[in-house]
Amino acid sequence: MLEYANHQDIRQRLWDELETARAEHVAASRQFDLTVHESPSGLPHPDGVLRMQQVGRNAGSALQDYMRALKRFTDFTLNGTIPPDLLPPAP
Repeated sequence: MLEYANHQDIRQRLWDELETARAEHVAASRQFDLTVHESPSGLPHPDGVLRMQQVGRNAGSALQDYMRALKRFTDFTLNGTIPPDLLPPAP
């Protein structure tokens, strides 16, 4: 059985990861929205296409990281599933 202190430590670590991922997702989404709205017509100029692709990839990657962190936190909170990278080393 997982000791209470270890349970709290794991929960806090997963919560911190979730909050960090959420903040990064919000920032990447805002940057994407700003980039889209920089062009009055909604269509980027030729040099802006690469920039649009980059911020789109960043926003997608941040969303994936957020969903991964949310799943890790939820699995631990609801099911007690400890992510493999947080398991104590085998004796």
